[in-house]
Amino acid sequence: MRAVARWWLGGPVRGMLSAALVLVLAGAGLVGYRLMGFGGGHSCAPPLELRLLTDPDLEPTVRAAADAYLTSDANTTGHGCRRTGITVYSAGASSAVTALRQQTDAWQEPREEDTNPQRDIGPQPDVWIPASVTDVARVTTDQTDRTFAELRPDAEPFVYSPVVLAVPQNIAGAALGERIGLPLSRLITNLKQQDRTAGVLRADPEVTDSALLATIGLYGGGATDPRGAEQSVRPTGPPSPTAADLLCALPGDRAADGRTAALVPEFLLRSGVGCARTTRVPRSAEYPVDVPALTPTFVRIHWEGGDRDETDREAAVSRFHQWLTGKDGLAAFTRAGFRSASGPGHPLLDAEHPGTGVLRDPSPLPGAAGQTAMDTVLERYRSANGPGRVLYLLDSSGSMNTRWPGPSGGPGILKQSLGGLGGQDEYGVWAVHGTTGDRYETLLSFGPHRRGDAERVIDTRARVRDTEADPHAALLAALDDMARRGTDDERPQLIVFITDDEDDNRLTRKNLGQVLERAGTAKVPVDMVSLVSGGCDKGRPDARIADASHGRCLDASDDLGTGLHDEVARVGTGDD
Repeated sequence: MRAVARWWLGGPVRGMLSAALVLVLAGAGLVGYRLMGFGGGHSCAPPLELRLLTDPDLEPTVRAAADAYLTSDANTTGHGCRRTGITVYSAGASSAVTALRQQTDAWQEPREEDTNPQRDIGPQPDVWIPASVTDVARVTTDQTDRTFAELRPDAEPFVYSPVVLAVPQNIAGAALGERIGLPLSRLITNLKQQDRTAGVLRADPEVTDSALLATIGLYGGGATDPRGAEQSVRPTGPPSPTAADLLCALPGDRAADGRTAALVPEFLLRSGVGCARTTRVPRSAEYPVDVPALTPTFVRIHWEGGDRDETDREAAVSRFHQWLTGKDGLAAFTRAGFRSASGPGHPLLDAEHPGTGVLRDPSPLPGAAGQTAMDTVLERYRSANGPGRVLYLLDSSGSMNTRWPGPSGGPGILKQSLGGLGGQDEYGVWAVHGTTGDRYETLLSFGPHRRGDAERVIDTRARVRDTEADPHAALLAALDDMARRGTDDERPQLIVFITDDEDDNRLTRKNLGQVLERAGTAKVPVDMVSLVSGGCDKGRPDARIADASHGRCLDASDDLGTGLHDEVARVGTGDD
């Protein structure tokens, strides 16, 4: 939660009296007010303070509009006094919806340490501006518990912004038909055809509606496996909290910036973000038809028991509402790059200056999301990003003897990657050796482990055997095993095979075909880690298995320790 509280002293008052007044009131803790001094010979009482909660993606624009309102004629009396002050703050979109739907009693009077919206979100809002009109339905539909807040939303949103795939211009589609009218999956496929190393990132769906709406497109209306979808957009480390944070983080790696598309609200391509524009790769907007748009909506909130200044507060909210949704208020959203919520085709509010990389008329544009779609996708996202499962296959055949000891050997690389797993994650290790029987043995049983305990088991039990290995049989068994474990949930899963590729002669023709087919249907990514150079060259078995399973191939030309750790961290919850 980020709160905004400022001091405002109007009129000609200067000097020691004004400074003393501020110090006294600040010491009393009255930091929520924007104070008026004396104007035109008249004493100005502290203005009534409105509290405005919004989505983190919208906060900069909403704050700019609120600041403009404070000094407007609509908020000034004939004596030059401010009528109203406004505190603008934001909180995670899913947290705000949960609090308004289930925790209004605790918001008024917290009784438990674990449930305290005043601490986690902020003061009880008078106005809520969610990024999607659908959030109102998510709060008010099927409420079973008593609520202490009555939502009074506008019938329609007041501005509009599609969620776009912002693609680096050097790999973006050139033709209009490559930028509009296509589902997100097709746009991503086209991107990969332009550059097979290209990636897509999205902010945290728990924090902003734009990221949650993008996830609706990623999951393809329920047709796509969330685990696979999340693997395709999961960054190294935690996701960026907002779309602006995501765009500012990308220039940290210039090469990655040039091949990474971002799912963000279109208006950010017009208004820019806080980081220096000269450091960012220029991007073009592509408009997926299956990603709902941002539809910011003005919602008044009446709190039970808030009757003492009810008349004055409602009048203040009405004045701000009339100004914000009128010509003067929309100017802030015009500068930020929003579109008309009511105009045919949703034209830009400033149609004469659409902005670099943005289409003036990208029809057809998607509408708002459905309530069920947002709730369902959020539930599936939480499941897909819960504790992960990783099954390691460690080649333990005789040829691994020279690639065994030290941190760069097979066991050493495996142990380094355990830092990406936490106490709730489940994992196990198989030693792959032998050409008859099971072709593998269990070194570390599958389940949650403390890292130190797991490393001691590997150090004690892992050893090279005087035999060959059968990667074909071991991979088929591993894919079947992990597919069974994921039958009843959507937790992220991964298979890691660490090998020197000496037994690739058992991954040819029919055998390789079987593994590729099973890898394509099991929906479990397989990361092939080759301890030799060239193991991931195009056409090699390792590369083909990784591609078929939507995993990754790493070989000796990569930093294997860091690379595998980052891959495992995409699935795990992190080191304890």
